[in-house]
Amino acid sequence: MTVFAMAPDGVRIALHELGDPGGAPVLLIHGFSSNAQRNWIDTGWGDALAQAGLRGIAMDLRGHGESDRPSTGYDVPRFVDDVDAVLEQLALPEAPGAIGYSMGARLLWRHAGTRPHAFRALVLGGLPAGDPFERFDVDLAHRALEERAEPGRMESFIVELASVFPEHDPATLVTLAGEVSATLFDPAQAPPTVPTLLMTGEKDDRADDTAELLPLLRDGRFEAIPGRNHINAPTSGTFRRTASAFLAEHLAGGR
Repeated sequence: MTVFAMAPDGVRIALHELGDPGGAPVLLIHGFSSNAQRNWIDTGWGDALAQAGLRGIAMDLRGHGESDRPSTGYDVPRFVDDVDAVLEQLALPEAPGAIGYSMGARLLWRHAGTRPHAFRALVLGGLPAGDPFERFDVDLAHRALEERAEPGRMESFIVELASVFPEHDPATLVTLAGEVSATLFDPAQAPPTVPTLLMTGEKDDRADDTAELLPLLRDGRFEAIPGRNHINAPTSGTFRRTASAFLAEHLAGGR
């Protein structure tokens, strides 16, 4: 069953449960153009979380999945506020763990860095040290989506991702990418202070510099995901098991 949290601007954020209902809570945040169903539920994360004694709460980012899709309102502070709204609705007795992938990982890095008590441990997958939306031309991408212009490499990549799943609106996702790109990801500005596991596919050419973030973390480690690239890393059993075991270790005793 899907439930909804209400963001401060009235956008509804869809939440999906997976894993062990009585386990230690873990918030899961998917990547750009994906959703909770595609990123976590269909890829077997529920079983991995359950085996580790973890309760997963997967949110659909605004503009994705079953969450609302406003025509505008996709700046980074709103995404951070969405996480706050979800945590407030959940009203958990203890701070949860969290898993984020790609855009979801950047969001969690930003959120945890400015709210150090919100989470007890993080797993961040497919997280580049730079900003993949840097130099993104949203107007060119919209014209390319309508086949009125030849896109550049970045615009082509975003348009392709925005068009992958039929349940999404490509134009909304292109707008989202444009608004997010207005606030470039600066990992040195406020890095997380809680235990953090970084994981990236060993064939991921979109986040092949993840390990460069380690010096910024007070308590961090990095592990490669064997045989995976940026798109298929969430399907990896190694990713699921390693992430679940890491969080189970750091959330033990907090149920």
